[in-house]
Amino acid sequence: MSAKEIDEYLKSVTEPQRSTLQEVRERIRSILPDGEECISYGMPAFKVRGKVMAGFAAARHFNSYYPHSGSILNLFESELASYSSTKSALHFPKDKPLSKALLKKLIDAKYALVFGEVALKAKPDPDELWRSYGLASPARRALIGAGIFKVSDLKRLKDRQLEELHGIGPSALKTLKELSGKG
Repeated sequence: MSAKEIDEYLKSVTEPQRSTLQEVRERIRSILPDGEECISYGMPAFKVRGKVMAGFAAARHFNSYYPHSGSILNLFESELASYSSTKSALHFPKDKPLSKALLKKLIDAKYALVFGEVALKAKPDPDELWRSYGLASPARRALIGAGIFKVSDLKRLKDRQLEELHGIGPSALKTLKELSGKG
């Protein structure tokens, strides 16, 4: 299974879907530079350490992104409200690729799930959690971007690592130290 098979898959897809899916492929490749391209369940996909992390496919009326986990899409319910989806697939227009920022969030969540960095529960919303502690948007984005989805994740960080996250100001830092028991 290789990049050539994905090339062949994309050649079989008509425009504008081909260009859209090629863009999604390139965005995923930039997010997972060590990822191995493959075909999984008949669709283009990317594996890391033998685990499928993301896939995509063309359908008659839309394209689909597959996180290869029924838990991932539920994490981003509010952000995905404008898309149609199933438990295992996010549908997007034939001529408009998913943004790199959204793909990164989805892939980061899958990476965390697969490699045990975070325990996922039914429909957790890390943004709402951090908002409930009074953290401003830049701090919430910094935490989620760093894979810190719950209070217990703070304990694995050293103070310096927390301080170096872009978007964590003095007020947020104080709150986070109190939450982690370091303040």
